[in-house]
Amino acid sequence: MNGILKKSLIALLGACSLSCSHLLPPTSPSVPMEDLHIHEDVLYPASPFQDAVSRAFSEDEHYINILNVGDEALLARIHLIRAAQKAVYIQTFIWADDETGRLVIKELVEAAKRGVKVKILVDYLTLGRKLDNIAYLATAHPNIEFKIYNPIAQQIRPSALNLIKGYGLDFKKTNRRMHNKIFVVDDRIGITGGRNIENDYYDRGSARNFKDRDVLVAGPAVKVMTDSFIDYWNFKLSVAADDMVDLHRLIEEETKRQAGQEKDFRLGGIFDDLGICASDNACVRKTLVNAGFYVAGKVTFVYDKPGKSERIGKYKVTAVSDSVLSLLEGAENSVVMQTPYLIVQRKWSSVFRRIRRDHPGMEILVSSNSLAAADHVHAYAFSFKNKKKYVKHFKWRIFEFKPAPRDADRMIKLILAVKRAATYYACIHAKSYIFDDKIAWIGSFNLDPRSKNLNTEVGLVIYDEKVAQELKKDILRDMAPLNSWTIGKRKEIPVVSRVSGSIDDIMEAVPLIHVWPFDYASSFELKEGKEEVPFYHEDFYDHYRDVGIFPQMRLSAAEIKTRLLKSFFGVMEGLM
Repeated sequence: MNGILKKSLIALLGACSLSCSHLLPPTSPSVPMEDLHIHEDVLYPASPFQDAVSRAFSEDEHYINILNVGDEALLARIHLIRAAQKAVYIQTFIWADDETGRLVIKELVEAAKRGVKVKILVDYLTLGRKLDNIAYLATAHPNIEFKIYNPIAQQIRPSALNLIKGYGLDFKKTNRRMHNKIFVVDDRIGITGGRNIENDYYDRGSARNFKDRDVLVAGPAVKVMTDSFIDYWNFKLSVAADDMVDLHRLIEEETKRQAGQEKDFRLGGIFDDLGICASDNACVRKTLVNAGFYVAGKVTFVYDKPGKSERIGKYKVTAVSDSVLSLLEGAENSVVMQTPYLIVQRKWSSVFRRIRRDHPGMEILVSSNSLAAADHVHAYAFSFKNKKKYVKHFKWRIFEFKPAPRDADRMIKLILAVKRAATYYACIHAKSYIFDDKIAWIGSFNLDPRSKNLNTEVGLVIYDEKVAQELKKDILRDMAPLNSWTIGKRKEIPVVSRVSGSIDDIMEAVPLIHVWPFDYASSFELKEGKEEVPFYHEDFYDHYRDVGIFPQMRLSAAEIKTRLLKSFFGVMEGLM
């Protein structure tokens, strides 16, 4: 019975968009906060990043590289780990026990053997309950420290009773997760964005791959990334692996058995080319430096405080939400948003309604997933529930990603050693925003209630037209007719559409139940030889054909679940 109960509770939390944890550990005595900044000069004679780092700090500027391709994002990480001189700090929501997860561990162990200090902070929920792997990482080398954010009762595998206590007595704290993604080398170079550590984020997934995005930055803003890591590393909910009750015995056994020796990492040959390139300066320069390194003007790193407790700004929200809201309200001509989860609750709805009222001609483009490309049906269901509001009232031009985009080979590198499943699909996971074609925002923040209210988040704000235009170019390709369906109002049927619309308006006012089966919006595909026009253009239906509300998903289990969630489970929307 206990096993069934535990599985049920974990499944419930998974339905809340991968979130869980927290019975507070006993309050420890106040200790000085550990300073993790590197105060001496650091040089990279064996890396093509040396010139950028030296100039960035001597001239108080920033070098920016947008990492749109997963293979290149992993290449950057592996190269920088190999080039690290003093320290590597990693903060992530997911660290999977797969080939990519093991590759990064292997590289970090090698760096630790060279004298590099490695500190890793991972959210509790997504550790996969692999006690032996965590024990190995915690004991692989004295230079490696591993902490777990917000565990339940300081256990990797909590008992059913502790699960009930966590969810039943303090669900809000239990459901609050660390969604931050930070990778910092020597306090000089950083990477942040949407990618976790798992095959699917680096073009090596067999069932799916994420179309994701990171940004690599060299310059003073990296110091703030380190500040953020310090805050979380020293926070009371960050628990050392050795302090986890069920890990302690295994850690002792692992120390006796392995004494820091490297184990079989089982990488399967899927990183052979990447591994060679990561140690070849000419290859790294060609792939990462020459391909798109920008000198940017003002750059700031924003992050929520641990515990997501601060309330700042006009709307009394946390730092990341305030950053996005302020830039939204300051935009005058255009906004481009890319987010896998598109759920706008009432408080933020007022902001978007005011933007449309004050700027009736503003172009607002949104890139997200179709149901066929969505990784979370629950999140898509609540986006679907609000679609009429987005189209009719916000006047957003929404583009929903296809599971097999025509430009997939330009978005996701084909790794020949990875065999893809027959049901393989591509899925947007990037979280990026562009304001007036001048400001780029890249980070971990989704446009959904979890990012706004529950998960801690981070983001890099780049005030530079060149970077903003490069980012927009990539998102526009994702939105192109070959890669996405466009969302528009369904063609009206006289009298019927008016009556249906009135009933649907009434249903919209009911927060929890929405059972009217007729939908306001649908998915459209551009007709051959026709030009793209917005859904509100008078000739829209001459240019596009209606391909249904859920293209490629007709009468599927995912469609049925989506309609049920939309109709009867509105109470769960805030948990997504």
